[in-house]
Amino acid sequence: MITERFLKHPGFLYELKGNYYFLGKWICKECTDTDAADCVFMYRMNRNAKENTETNMYFQKIRAYADFALEVPYNPAKIKKDMTALLEPLSEDEISVLQKQLDDFEEDYRKYCTVG
Repeated sequence: MITERFLKHPGFLYELKGNYYFLGKWICKECTDTDAADCVFMYRMNRNAKENTETNMYFQKIRAYADFALEVPYNPAKIKKDMTALLEPLSEDEISVLQKQLDDFEEDYRKYCTVG
């Protein structure tokens, strides 16, 4: 299930039905920060244009927004419960859109955040 994929990665910002959510192994939280949402738009635009330097910059900004949005104390059971409640009722089309965003994240995470 897609929830398990999200729980393997650090937080990132995803668009879902016109709203933005920080999803990852340490976070499941709606984002109301318009600056963060604007970064998602710029990230996608640069990614689609294959502007790697700009894509990397916006990718890193979104990762930073996700890290700053973390809540303490870390509660993995609550995060998984909240994420399941958010994702389980989605239609197949909505899941497909979200999977594409997650695929892009995974590709860029390997490209911009791993050494070697």
